[in-house]
Amino acid sequence: MNPREERLREFGVAPASKERLDHVLQNYLLALAGVDQCAVSASDDLKNRLAANLERAERAYADAAADGLAEWPRTIDIEVQALAEANERSRLALHNGTPIVELLSHLERGTDRANRVIEAALERRD
Repeated sequence: MNPREERLREFGVAPASKERLDHVLQNYLLALAGVDQCAVSASDDLKNRLAANLERAERAYADAAADGLAEWPRTIDIEVQALAEANERSRLALHNGTPIVELLSHLERGTDRANRVIEAALERRD
């Protein structure tokens, strides 16, 4: 066991599975890319939604990294797969130059999925 894993276990936190955590990190990076791609001329409402989504995605990633996502039942794997698919749709939309309003909807759905994964994992742990 490496020193990081020892510290996590000392605090009663299982190390996060890299494979599972990567999906939540990707969601956060896509949310960040959405903010970066937003035109200066975009409406304040759109900018505010993008910023709020970024904050939610960042919080989900921080929670996942801090709390660990090593052990969870098959039902959470289904949510993780849905998150991976939502991330792929967002990534493709971003790559294809989808209008930011439509892209934001993809990003928000992905972040909703990421939060469901975290909530289900934490609920299971409690």
